[in-house]
Amino acid sequence: MIRERQATTTGYPNNPDNDVAFLTILAARELVNNGIDPAPLLLESGMPSQLSNRKSENSPIISQSIFLDLAADALKDDLLGFHLALSFDFRTLGFIYYVGASAETLGEALASEEEYLASLNEPVRLRSGGTSGVSVELSYDGLDPHLDRHFSEFWITGTLRLCRDFTSRELVPTSATMVHLRAGKVPEMDRYFGREVVFGADRDLLEFGKDAGDLPLVTHDPHLHQLLRRLQSSESTVRAPEPDSLRLRVEKAIAARLRYGTVTIDAVARDLGTSARTLTRKLAEEGMSFSSVLDGVRASLAVRYMRSGEPTMSQLAWLLGYREPSTLVRAFKRWTGKTATEFRRELRGRIDDA
Repeated sequence: MIRERQATTTGYPNNPDNDVAFLTILAARELVNNGIDPAPLLLESGMPSQLSNRKSENSPIISQSIFLDLAADALKDDLLGFHLALSFDFRTLGFIYYVGASAETLGEALASEEEYLASLNEPVRLRSGGTSGVSVELSYDGLDPHLDRHFSEFWITGTLRLCRDFTSRELVPTSATMVHLRAGKVPEMDRYFGREVVFGADRDLLEFGKDAGDLPLVTHDPHLHQLLRRLQSSESTVRAPEPDSLRLRVEKAIAARLRYGTVTIDAVARDLGTSARTLTRKLAEEGMSFSSVLDGVRASLAVRYMRSGEPTMSQLAWLLGYREPSTLVRAFKRWTGKTATEFRRELRGRIDDA
């Protein structure tokens, strides 16, 4: 269980203005508070062992999500993302918090935050609206919503908490769904949401009644809101989102096609609006090949799927776009130095010893 926020610091900065790495920092702080050194887990997830905002900004979002999985195992907290959302002071997010909090109504607050997130090169996306009520859909660039449960549960829980804080009402969504699966019900989450949370859905989605958008905000500050909206407008005209790196764009295109068995360089090149020849040349200029990027995506996802459950090798082969499980068996041994059975045994032992 997450402790209440404390005034003391743990050596990790708390300045997450433009970066979702603050969630990594929160988890690292929780490890420290529980007497667990986060450095080995950071290294295992592919991140630097010492966090700073500058370094963590450059850490792939998938590495940050893997770290959350490892931290949850070490803390024996299967609801780590949910608990972090309940204990986090969202005011430390800065601009995005205050542009929503200062709005006049809940609908206006959500629309302002949607517009602000869309103007940034951030993995979190919020979509609000609805004709019969207020709906809030969350999506996460670079993450697989079927796997990254702590990340998803943090944001959807945090969104509900903000709606309640802004309106000073114990809002109960008419629907609360998440893409990832959980075995059985989760009573603690159901109690907080005020209804059963549905897992295995097609979207991470909160829906409220038809009058929710018109609810006044107790945090409304018209002068501050006008100022922030002017700053938001002027910033968006001079600051375009930074484009994803070529490798990240190729990885996303590969991941989207894997389970359908349609990953070829021609298909991925078409998805990126270029030709296979041009893509091959550009990758070579950056010291990469299409096959090496594909192999890296498969290796990373294989480990993620194994950590999130116990798929059979046939299931895993399908998810990774292999025609034959035997091909995956050989690749898995090459990636990890272990057979799938050895990897599972070691993973279970690590969790039992945590």
